[in-house]
Amino acid sequence: MKDFKDKKLGDDQLEEVTGGVIFNASGIIGSDPNMPWEVLDNRNGNVLCRFNNKADAERQAKSYGGGAMDSLEVDWNQVLKLRGQA
Repeated sequence: MKDFKDKKLGDDQLEEVTGGVIFNASGIIGSDPNMPWEVLDNRNGNVLCRFNNKADAERQAKSYGGGAMDSLEVDWNQVLKLRGQA
């Protein structure tokens, strides 16, 4: 598997987030095994926050945009596409 790179966002970048998707990063090199559920920016794949359970990740993802696609679970290939690596 490819190395996982954590991208921290500043406050100004967080204000531009329009929605979030969730990703179970279990088994991805560099991910936090205690917080495997990640909320990603649905435009570029940046990690917005991490959780130890799916329900909390879904709740947080919905708070970013509130649209039908927010909190959608994505797989590793979709994450790579969001990040422009696929």
